[in-house]
Amino acid sequence: MTTAMRRSIGMITATALLVAGCSAGQGDPKVALTVGDVKVSTVEQVQRTLTDLLATNQGAQDQARQHKLDQVSRGIITQQAVNQLTAEAARRAGIQIPDALAEEAIPQLTGPAATEGDPFQATVDAAFPAKELARYRLALAELGARAIGRTAITFDAAFPQNFEDARELARKVAADPAQSAALMQAVPNPQQEAAINQTQSPASAQNATQLLQIAGFPLFNIPVGSVVATRLEGEQGGYVVFYMKAKQTAAPPAGFDAGQIPLLDRSKVGRAQLMDVALKTRVEPNPRFGTWDAFSLRVVSAEEAAVASAVYQAAATKP
Repeated sequence: MTTAMRRSIGMITATALLVAGCSAGQGDPKVALTVGDVKVSTVEQVQRTLTDLLATNQGAQDQARQHKLDQVSRGIITQQAVNQLTAEAARRAGIQIPDALAEEAIPQLTGPAATEGDPFQATVDAAFPAKELARYRLALAELGARAIGRTAITFDAAFPQNFEDARELARKVAADPAQSAALMQAVPNPQQEAAINQTQSPASAQNATQLLQIAGFPLFNIPVGSVVATRLEGEQGGYVVFYMKAKQTAAPPAGFDAGQIPLLDRSKVGRAQLMDVALKTRVEPNPRFGTWDAFSLRVVSAEEAAVASAVYQAAATKP
């Protein structure tokens, strides 16, 4: 090893040791992540994982050179949280994944096939044993397969142009859900009108791809009575306030077989099925790593948290 290489590795390792920074807020400063009543990891374990990654993973070394190791640490904590939520959702659904199946699924659910060219996710994945990731993602695939084409929903939605307006509207709708339609229709947006008492069901899907999109859309998987304010994806931007009014069990179209959908796609749909358990489970990362955004299922930075999702539970309405 050349002197230059030793210096580079030394610099990167030193950077890793500074990632955690100073702890703040309440809770045990040694704990990195708590999910429910489980202390999932410690700060020392996360730090050790980062150090190991820096010694072996080119992606982590690139992140360190760009002073972005804090993003890698958030990614690791995020994956730990998702794994815990997956395990709980699988337990509730009675899903168990044998070792042999997890081993067999490694090529499909880990590595380049699973990260689809996303170098950041590839770096985060490298922090976990491949068989462990495959097991969790197989559980998600089974959750997804059971969900595709099985639910019809009724909702209200409006499209404010900034997060403060979206969050305030969500608060008002949650406080008085009987006024949801009036509140949402009053939102000014010349490009997109409010959607009131809309339904979405498998019967409206034209093909398997649309069924997949419906089942995998996070907003369509929040618990009944939830009101979410979150940023819209895509070029137009803006925000959406979404009120889940009702869900009904539905039958998939005749001849539809979820088993024919690729395993990775089923796994992505399964991740959306975590909405219920995620919004009802306490997930607390150490403040040094960031803040948990239950809707996006990830740990976000302080800057992101200022415009992250807001979730409220609608007050009970009179019969």
